[in-house]
Amino acid sequence: MSEDNTIPTSNDSGYLNGNDDVTGLRSRKEKNQSQDQKNDKDQTKEDIETWVKQHIPLTEIHLKSHEWFGDFITKHEIPRKVFHSSIGFITLYLYTKDVNYKNVLPPLMYAFVILLTLDIIRLNWQLFNKAYCRTVGALMRRNEIHTYNGVLWYILGLIFSFEFFSKDVALISLFLLSWSDTAASTVGRKYGYLTPKIARNKSLAGSLAAFAVGLATCYMFYGYFVPHYAQFNKPGEIKWSPETSKLSLAKLSWLGGLVAALSEGIDLFNWDDNFTIPVLSSIFLDLVIRISRK
Repeated sequence: MSEDNTIPTSNDSGYLNGNDDVTGLRSRKEKNQSQDQKNDKDQTKEDIETWVKQHIPLTEIHLKSHEWFGDFITKHEIPRKVFHSSIGFITLYLYTKDVNYKNVLPPLMYAFVILLTLDIIRLNWQLFNKAYCRTVGALMRRNEIHTYNGVLWYILGLIFSFEFFSKDVALISLFLLSWSDTAASTVGRKYGYLTPKIARNKSLAGSLAAFAVGLATCYMFYGYFVPHYAQFNKPGEIKWSPETSKLSLAKLSWLGGLVAALSEGIDLFNWDDNFTIPVLSSIFLDLVIRISRK
């Protein structure tokens, strides 16, 4: 019986040509990559569809109040700014009536918990969100329909200031949030295009307005209200006085304006300025007063 010494070729059963092997692997790899890309696209599409089902598009929630007030009023957020500014005047009135500033902390905390609860409910319940937005829509921005209300940040910032700082510093921080921020927003929207931008959505025009209002606020509070209602201030509640500070009223007011402009102009981690303005202004003003002590 003779032996078969024939060398198997690439076409013989059970053997693969090296080039064919490489080509086949590349083909399978490309096919797998194509399938993965298709799966990724399908998953992205599915995620988008899921998000749309869970959230009412902005166009489906009509803020009736915006329609009632018209474009000019809603564009300039007049109802929101009136409410914003009124907090400062109400607080100043309570100061003249000898209301203990520490007594506002419990109501602020209760309000924060209640509003946070309402926001959590409305952001997870479409019908409630519709009803909520139609009820208080005049005080809301359209971008707050599907996110937490700016009032939460407003209250949280005030809680911080009133809890950790003296009476005068806490009140000034509230006034700057109430009046300087409103002035900066109003002037910035009207004339911001004429001046350079100094931060995201912050213009030099707005910062100058915040500076002017902050200067006037400090001068008014320390120059008129503190001495005229001195009987309502307990020892240690007012940190600045001309007798204990190296700074005159004019210099303190100028620095107060600078504090207002910095607090309003700084974009801190993209946080809501309703929170950063009272926090930063409290820290900066307290630091200025401490450093300038005799």
